[in-house]
Amino acid sequence: MQNTWLSKLLTPAGKLYSIYQNQRRKNFNSKAWHPDCFVISIGNIMSGGSGKTPFCLYLAELLKQSGKKVGISHRGYKGSLENTPTIISDGKQILYKAMTCGDEAYLIASRLPEIPVVVGKQRCASVSLLLATFPDTEIVILDDAFQHLSIARDLDFICFDAKLGIGNGKVIPAGYLREPIKNMPLSSVIVINYKDNEMGFTSGEEWWSYFPQEILHCRIKGKGFIDTKDNLYTAEEIKSKRCIMVSGIAHPESFEHNLEQDGISWLHHFRNPDHYAYSDMKEINKLYNICSKYKIDYILCTEKDLVKLQIYSILKDKLRALRLQTECADEKKLLDLIKERMGK
Repeated sequence: MQNTWLSKLLTPAGKLYSIYQNQRRKNFNSKAWHPDCFVISIGNIMSGGSGKTPFCLYLAELLKQSGKKVGISHRGYKGSLENTPTIISDGKQILYKAMTCGDEAYLIASRLPEIPVVVGKQRCASVSLLLATFPDTEIVILDDAFQHLSIARDLDFICFDAKLGIGNGKVIPAGYLREPIKNMPLSSVIVINYKDNEMGFTSGEEWWSYFPQEILHCRIKGKGFIDTKDNLYTAEEIKSKRCIMVSGIAHPESFEHNLEQDGISWLHHFRNPDHYAYSDMKEINKLYNICSKYKIDYILCTEKDLVKLQIYSILKDKLRALRLQTECADEKKLLDLIKERMGK
């Protein structure tokens, strides 16, 4: 969002919302509960996608490989367990379906099969349950939690999309910011996420140059496409096929851009709202009929969509989801930061 006439018109509303967010942080500062473990929050200050979930997957796996006992807390957004703190993965198996625990939480549990995952928007109750069930947990990662202030954290990772940046620098509804930039703690770490095709990790003076916080540069890149059995296919295997796209994400244009970079074309993109449920059987039958009529080889989707669409047997053979992975430009620096904060 640029500084358009609409943005200027909405600026007073944005300032009122900023006051509310500032007061909210002041109210929580003295009340936040700190569990008996090291707490990492991964979140964003911008509305929409910023690469939080790929970074959460990357960081959790990195910490596990370094020998840490990790657990993950997720809100379970739009899942039926959102209001009920529940262990959805015990580090051995996923205990609930995607529609029950939420698409992002299910995706995290499926990508990190050896790490326990708890859902529930009441983070204190959820983390208490996680630690009671897995008392040897050393680090809890709060996914999508920068605005969840009931739990004190030892380290905040705040994710930004390298291209979107801070938009026009205004708070919603006048801009994309969820709260003022000055609300980012000086002790937090800023994660700049680049798409696969973007040049380099840095390119001189950029929008983040004046941030006093520690900066990490990461790249989110496509690893290939998976089917419902987690078999991996290369872009080369997909690009010669007749495809349609289906997505329910914050920025569907970024999904299209990923496919374009791989030289993949499609006949039509069915765009849905973020966290779309795919619960209407008429819609599922419509997709199936389109595939039959137009001899579609594959329905291309994101992994977030796959976990919900794969329950429909008539679509299973057609589904191929883009798998994304994150890499940090300075992985040693990232691990050293965490060890330093942990005092180890």
